[in-house]
Amino acid sequence: MTIIGKVVAVEGQVSDIEILPEFVEGLYRIELLKELDVLFVFDRSEGFDLHVHPRNDPQIPLTGVFGTRSPRRPNPVGLTRVRLLERKGNILKVEGLDAFLDTPIVDIKGVMGKGFCWDPAGERKRAVRRLPQKVHK
Repeated sequence: MTIIGKVVAVEGQVSDIEILPEFVEGLYRIELLKELDVLFVFDRSEGFDLHVHPRNDPQIPLTGVFGTRSPRRPNPVGLTRVRLLERKGNILKVEGLDAFLDTPIVDIKGVMGKGFCWDPAGERKRAVRRLPQKVHK
């Protein structure tokens, strides 16, 4: 797995993600997005449990790990949807990332809502296609 950056600052709900120089071109026009999915490595977690108490709270009944956000997973990959606050060069300031300082980042995926257009002026023509009608018998 390739590391593309790491968490370099955490203040409350706001975090800074530093992207390594060789991956900065991959941020081109990312500031047009409002939300991002950030994938990271649970690098401080060892081993896994197939049944966990969500939020590590023994008052919550045991649940299968795949139905939770537990860091103790067979593949220690975390995913959080964040709000992009700003981009300054190779630094992304985001809100809502549930990762620790120095957590390795392995990927970032843009979240594109309905009607999103890469052309901020909205001048791009959109192809319209008809969806097939469903016939119920």
